[in-house]
Amino acid sequence: MVLFTVLVTGVLLHSQLQGSLQRQLESSLEGQAGRLATRAAELLDRGDRGPAAAELSELANQLELRITLLDAQGRVQLDSHADAANLGDESRFVEVSKALADGRGKARRKSVLVGRDTLYEAQRLVRADGSVVGVLRLSIGLDSIAQQLAALRARLALGAVAGTLAALLLALYVARRLTIPIKEMTRVAEALGSGDYGRRISQQRDDELGVLGATLNRLGDEITQRIDTISNDDARLRAMLAAMVEGVIAVDQDDRVVFLNDAACQLLNLAAPEAIGRPMWQLLRTAELVRLLEEAHAKGHVVRREIQLQRGSREYTLDAHASPFDGGAATGLVIVLHDVTELRRLERVRRDFVANVSHELKTPLTSIKGYVETLLDGALEDSKNNVRFLEKIAVHVERLAHLVTDLLSLARIESQQGALPREPVDLDALVRKALKRYEEPARGKAVSLSMHGEREPVVVLGDPEALTQVVDNLLDNGIKYTTGGGAVSVRLERHNGVGRLSVTDSGIGIPEEDLERIFERFYRVDKARSREIGGTGLGLSIVKHLVQAMHGNVSVTSRLHEGSRFQVELPLARTPVVLRGVEVVPPAKESASE
Repeated sequence: MVLFTVLVTGVLLHSQLQGSLQRQLESSLEGQAGRLATRAAELLDRGDRGPAAAELSELANQLELRITLLDAQGRVQLDSHADAANLGDESRFVEVSKALADGRGKARRKSVLVGRDTLYEAQRLVRADGSVVGVLRLSIGLDSIAQQLAALRARLALGAVAGTLAALLLALYVARRLTIPIKEMTRVAEALGSGDYGRRISQQRDDELGVLGATLNRLGDEITQRIDTISNDDARLRAMLAAMVEGVIAVDQDDRVVFLNDAACQLLNLAAPEAIGRPMWQLLRTAELVRLLEEAHAKGHVVRREIQLQRGSREYTLDAHASPFDGGAATGLVIVLHDVTELRRLERVRRDFVANVSHELKTPLTSIKGYVETLLDGALEDSKNNVRFLEKIAVHVERLAHLVTDLLSLARIESQQGALPREPVDLDALVRKALKRYEEPARGKAVSLSMHGEREPVVVLGDPEALTQVVDNLLDNGIKYTTGGGAVSVRLERHNGVGRLSVTDSGIGIPEEDLERIFERFYRVDKARSREIGGTGLGLSIVKHLVQAMHGNVSVTSRLHEGSRFQVELPLARTPVVLRGVEVVPPAKESASE
């Protein structure tokens, strides 16, 4: 800008000075012509040209001018710097023609004689009577003007170079004072944008850049505070979501997963890194889910639907809630999944229990009612049938009594909220007593009973009465469902800190699809056969509840037509107990060989 300004100023000044110098020179020539007009007219009128030419040359040397005298027709008569005979007619030149016509004329052109730019001033010469004598022409070379302009240009160039250098140094200084803090601000802004919220402006200034730097520092402090707040809120939210037993999934407007908690991963058998960014319909290929998402997007409020999922051989039921959310630029859905598989199973069990207990009560009561009505209608006097009818009534009453007893046992167990008082119990003695009680029913069905056990007593923590009921139910089931010539065996052993009671029979066995439900109330594999042998369908359910109340575990393995094996595990007692008059200390830790 400084260089441009100097150049423009120089051009204008050069042009102005050139014009001014030329005007001064023209004014000087005009004055000189006026003063020489009278003498020039006299020289033209003089007949003797020799003295006139000498005088003219002397005047020209004094005035540092070229003087030319022309007649009224424009022919050169005298010239201070050339032979007039060689010049001839010059009326064609502008200054001469104008002087002859108007009295004065001037021109600027390159002189043919000297070959340089020359300024001409011509004035008409008249006598006293008004007649035209000729023309006086003064001329001067413009070398002096060119020299002055050249000197001016040199000074302007020097000034331009000096001014430009000074301007460059000043601009460099100002630029550095501006660009250094601006670069620092740029680096700090880029650091803040990339997540380095601890970067700040170090240089403090008192100008506008200082105000901008202080504002950027305050912005960094505010961003840091807000990020900390958001991070804390996000950490708390994620902790709460991670602790929830319900599965939580967030999807965007395209139903792509943006978040899911651990419970959702477990429910859906997914890995979080693999699920993020994938559409929900790819993760769960169920029509109910697609309808749920479409309906939630369309209605814009919470939509609830149950989704059935098949994982392996098991079917799961999920209660899904889809709730739209609007996060400013982002919209999507939050899906909450409740695993209600167990709840639906319990509801089914409850319905089956009500139906079964009603049926179990109705069947003997109907039979009793029929026999009683028959007796009242006259069969009481029939000596051949009345006793048989009463025996049938007695059988059904006993069946009802067993059913009520089992129901009361279940109610008692449940009323204790799954806990029974426990004490050291010798399973060996308890099982031997039970086997003696069932020797007669086993002989009646030609079923052999046997016992295999440890050399030392197996002492477990449990309730003696509850354990007696568990063993009785297992032995009773084994004998009832084993055909003649079969066998029922009991084995006692210790393993990894638990006492294990196994009851194995060679009976009809249990189909694989019924193994999961065998411990449900009133559940029978073969209902007709169970009623025929007098079972209530509650024995195994009582066994399961009693074992769990004693902090144990019960399981079953079976194959159809090959028999079943029921296994009960209870914690071993760790305190000395007196069995058969001898103090027995159970081992503190069983070896792997045991």
